[in-house]
Amino acid sequence: MAKNLFVAYVLWWFLGWLGVHHFYLGRDRHAFVWWATGGGIFRLGWFRDLWRLPSYVDSANEEPYYMERLTEMIRIRKSPPFNPSRFIGQACFGTFLGHLSMLAISEDFAVAYPIVRSLVVPFCVAIGVHIVGNIGRETGHFKWAIVGAVIPALKLISNPHIVVYMALLSAILFQRDRSFKRKPSQRGLCSRLFVLFVAGSMIMSLWGSALYFNASVTTSDGETIRFRDAVDHFFGSPIWKEFKETIKALFHEGWEKGWENMWSRFVQSLDPEGEQNAYQVLGLSKGVTQAEITKRYRTLVREMHPDKIRNGNKEEAAAAFMKIQSAYETLSKIKEKRARRQNYRKQKEYEFRDM
Repeated sequence: MAKNLFVAYVLWWFLGWLGVHHFYLGRDRHAFVWWATGGGIFRLGWFRDLWRLPSYVDSANEEPYYMERLTEMIRIRKSPPFNPSRFIGQACFGTFLGHLSMLAISEDFAVAYPIVRSLVVPFCVAIGVHIVGNIGRETGHFKWAIVGAVIPALKLISNPHIVVYMALLSAILFQRDRSFKRKPSQRGLCSRLFVLFVAGSMIMSLWGSALYFNASVTTSDGETIRFRDAVDHFFGSPIWKEFKETIKALFHEGWEKGWENMWSRFVQSLDPEGEQNAYQVLGLSKGVTQAEITKRYRTLVREMHPDKIRNGNKEEAAAAFMKIQSAYETLSKIKEKRARRQNYRKQKEYEFRDM
């Protein structure tokens, strides 16, 4: 099926950072690189596609003039001319995959088994260089990419920043044995999607491993906690347990009463207006009147006013006092809005009856 330039530009504008326009044109490697990097480094690649798309469409459609020019270039030259944009892309994507793979390996594991990082990182750098080098009508061998990445790898243990030099040397040696690609490989849609899914899963697993093993979060006290420890603590926290209980309750309710209003019940359980939290702060149950809310608010204000706290942390008391005030205002506004809506409905019913 012939590719349409207008469709390609529409996909470029709306989903270009995901590489959908390249997938549409059969440039799966290009699409993967754009997806993995968010449209190229700092979206420069996405911007460059603005004037490169017509050529990509002509290549995908194998327009006569394009194929004649390609055939003539193959006859004259043994290998494609040096392309600075492609070279920079190879170095950048190789560096990206190299650093990502380095972060994905636990620091404790890297110290215990340094040889693993020295093997995995160059391999990922070479993959990145090879992928970009085989985009479009050009192809090259993986052996030169891996040779260029392995040579500086001996210093990787003492200098992690050597990854940049690994990518540069890999991209330089990759230029030694390149050739033209007369006919891009033709695969079915399901096969293409499967390959991209596997490649995308590998990238996501690297990111997940990097976050789990080497990322950290900083608390308000300035204490640094490993991300994996923070995740473990979160799944043991009261808020997670409460969320699980809410989901279970919604599931049982949907099972017994039907699933028609499941979404509205789920949104309500998230407490978007802060009503449930306000009731909890004031120590009230849902369904009390405005008079009861006001009475409870005045009682708490007298008891929790910061000026009455002599032995204790006045900052914590002031924060609790502000929560009480906010909870009262939230419930009062909700009650007022509901009363207005109810009066409006009654008025409409009376007008309907009088017609």
